[in-house]
Amino acid sequence: MKDELKQRQQELKDWLKKLGLSQNVFAERVFYEMNESDNEKEIKQFTERFKKAINRDSTDISLIESYLKILYQQNEFLKLGLVVHEPYCDDEFSDLFNKRMKKISKNITDKLLEKDDE
Repeated sequence: MKDELKQRQQELKDWLKKLGLSQNVFAERVFYEMNESDNEKEIKQFTERFKKAINRDSTDISLIESYLKILYQQNEFLKLGLVVHEPYCDDEFSDLFNKRMKKISKNITDKLLEKDDE
């Protein structure tokens, strides 16, 4: 479970970097998506909690998943024209096979993004 959390946290960080969004900017967007307040102090506090959550080993994975769902709705992401992948792992396949397939999928996505940058 911790490996999955680390992977999802890293995926979020990687997408932010690929999209050119700083953690602060994205955290503010997440705050507005989840709250109706525009209190600067609350935004700053949330931003700090966000930064800790994407690095902490004890973060609930569902929180990271909710951040990713918000990320996938951002204009920067939508402009890429990519489809959000939904990993499907069948119990009939070994963990090693599933891990390798995820790596292949990630490499394909990275190559597509590199091609779009050219």
